[in-house]
Amino acid sequence: MYLSRLRRLQALVLSAAVLVSLGVTLGACDLNTPVFSQIEADQFFQNEEEVLAALAPLYANLRTVYNVNDYHALSQVPTDETIIPTRGTDWGDGGNWLTLHFHEWTPTHPFVNIAWGTANTGIARANGLLSSLEGAMIPNAEATIAEVRVLRAFYYYILLDLFGRAPIIGDAEGEFVVDPNDLPPAEDRLTIFNFVETELLEARDALPDQSDVVGRVGKDVVDAMLASLYLNAEVWTGSVGAGGLQRGTPRWADAYERANNVIASGRYSLDPNWQANFTPDNEGNPEHIFVVQHLAVQGLGTNYPNRRLHYNSTEVGAWNGFSTIAETYNTFSEDDPRRDIMLIGQQVNLITGEEICERPGCEAGGPPLIFTTTFEKRTDRSQIDINDATESAGVRINKFPPDPAEVNGNHSNDFPIFRLAEMYLIRAEAGLKGNVPGSDPLGDVNTIRRRVGAPELASVDEAAILDERLFEFATEGKRRQDLIRASETLQKFQGGGNLFSRQWEFKENTDPFRVVFPIPQDQINANPALTQNAGY
Repeated sequence: MYLSRLRRLQALVLSAAVLVSLGVTLGACDLNTPVFSQIEADQFFQNEEEVLAALAPLYANLRTVYNVNDYHALSQVPTDETIIPTRGTDWGDGGNWLTLHFHEWTPTHPFVNIAWGTANTGIARANGLLSSLEGAMIPNAEATIAEVRVLRAFYYYILLDLFGRAPIIGDAEGEFVVDPNDLPPAEDRLTIFNFVETELLEARDALPDQSDVVGRVGKDVVDAMLASLYLNAEVWTGSVGAGGLQRGTPRWADAYERANNVIASGRYSLDPNWQANFTPDNEGNPEHIFVVQHLAVQGLGTNYPNRRLHYNSTEVGAWNGFSTIAETYNTFSEDDPRRDIMLIGQQVNLITGEEICERPGCEAGGPPLIFTTTFEKRTDRSQIDINDATESAGVRINKFPPDPAEVNGNHSNDFPIFRLAEMYLIRAEAGLKGNVPGSDPLGDVNTIRRRVGAPELASVDEAAILDERLFEFATEGKRRQDLIRASETLQKFQGGGNLFSRQWEFKENTDPFRVVFPIPQDQINANPALTQNAGY
């Protein structure tokens, strides 16, 4: 497989354990961690390859962000898209997965702490590199600094999304590390929003339209980030109290403009084969704007296919975890080809095509593997039990198919953070909600539907766009944002004060303050200046 220069450099950096000014990470429990690897500007950055090697850890950290128990999990499992039943001794994990789906997490939930730590690791790496770049005589210094600022802004985007509040390190000139004698408090949501917006806007002009190296940021990535930022502005400039979300100022026209910039650039096109966006050979897909790159190499691949497929679905074996609930499966229309990603009924090995059975396998007399919309109890299939489900219980979503060349569960499918289809649907939603002059929400939605061969709609409203985002972006980590952002007056769902807090299958809790996660208790213990989010 072709390796871009960035991929080769990432592999080099990871295998050599090169550390680039990691600074102090707020994700660690000890805020006084010393800096072991400060690199002086006159000691490094002698050529472009060394600059790219320094950037690589910032990009490599994105693989962790979208790993099994990090930002992606917190964006999926607490929604109506994903549930991970306990299957005997599998996926129990102290109840952590079902706690997420039930909306019963606490400040000590380990995945909440992991997500906080990963985002802050990215921020610390960015700040360390920015410190080292000060005064460095390198080619395209302005563009390199801008690139680092954009990546740092994206890690703050994650904190803004998940927690609403977090300390900001890097908003003052020359500030790159935490002062252990003056630990920072968490800023409010509007302050973080404004910081992310300012960083992106100030960095944009120094960047190329789009990098000629797959995966690196350019102006188009900035516009895509801004489009998403502005789409969620009404939520992300508001506040969250014990009674739930108080919305802030919408930015529909700005979201429309940024999404339109990407569409109008002509640098991207909708792939006529929708599923080609997600296959193991999807590097350089014409629809991808910003991606997490992966290789079928130990430590450099994605485990995404493993999370959803059965143990016998591939030759190497998968993990048989992530499923979806019946309501979500039934929302997909039979005449929409995107429903084909849903695995239901008799299953086959996705590499060989042979019918498969539950463990111990067909040859050993295991029952046929038949995925169902219900979650039958292992010891009595006439009962429903999400805490002790069968191996076949639950529909699976095979959106990112397994790589036949996988290495120990490392698959090469790139993961799109932003792709062109989302720009069309952001433009549609923003145009509709903001009544933006010249907008054509119906036309944008039907552009997406025509691409996959789904029947075109005669009219469009907010509920239709919400559904369309489900069909198009299922399991891509968008659903939590979409449910929280959706207008609370939608008649499709009732209860809970907002669509994220409503009840659905196996979820009864409707606490409205859970639209943000708690500040992890480990972080509060390490930094007394932090205070807890309301309701926790």
